[in-house]
Amino acid sequence: MSGSTATTTASTKASAAPEVDYTSKTLTAYTGARYTIEVCTKLKTNILTTATALTYFHKFYERTTFEQYDPFTIGCTCIYLASKIVDDDIRIRDIINVGLSCLKRNSPPLMLEPYFIMRDSLTQCELLLMRVINFKLKVDLPHKYLLHYLSALKDWIGKDTFNTIPVSSMAWRVLQDCYHSDLVIRKNAELVAVTCVTMALELYGVVVPHDLTTPWYTVLHTSCTKDAVSELTFQIFDLYEMENTLEFIKT
Repeated sequence: MSGSTATTTASTKASAAPEVDYTSKTLTAYTGARYTIEVCTKLKTNILTTATALTYFHKFYERTTFEQYDPFTIGCTCIYLASKIVDDDIRIRDIINVGLSCLKRNSPPLMLEPYFIMRDSLTQCELLLMRVINFKLKVDLPHKYLLHYLSALKDWIGKDTFNTIPVSSMAWRVLQDCYHSDLVIRKNAELVAVTCVTMALELYGVVVPHDLTTPWYTVLHTSCTKDAVSELTFQIFDLYEMENTLEFIKT
């Protein structure tokens, strides 16, 4: 569900898991985000495009509701806008066809008339999206902080340990999973990055040498407290439980 660097293309568990039926239950922020991530995965968008699109998605629904605006159209619009902001070469035709195929599995590409109707809908929705998020198109993503923290950690715990134990790839996976919820817009970007690293370290039992009177990550980000990291850790764990709420297509 991640890459080892900020230039790696995004991927998620959805690519290996059974296909989700997004139309079977009442929509939630989790399922709407999951759909958007799946579309990004199949489009092979840059990881920054995916993160930017999901940030737009959560900000949009922070101010609106699923009853007001269709999350599938909004999700595809977020991808379209994010691809332009990040300068990721994703065609609107591909976004529309992939987005539709994730809703109607194995459906053929749209014919010209319905395609242009959908295209007009997305371009009109783009302006709505920008208005709702107050035209704040540049996003402070946790990715640059995570990249910096992992680089520092490599020197800190030693290259041999760092290269042997997949702490880096796990931290990126956890970060990608965070985008299933609005945690990424409610929490400080540095805190999100630190928490992802901390969870990866704890998972593999890696101990960072440090002054035991304070958490190791305060050296990297002084305002991150143990309580804040612990709280966010539990919130991320709760996200994994949301997987059980999904309905999958029976094959």
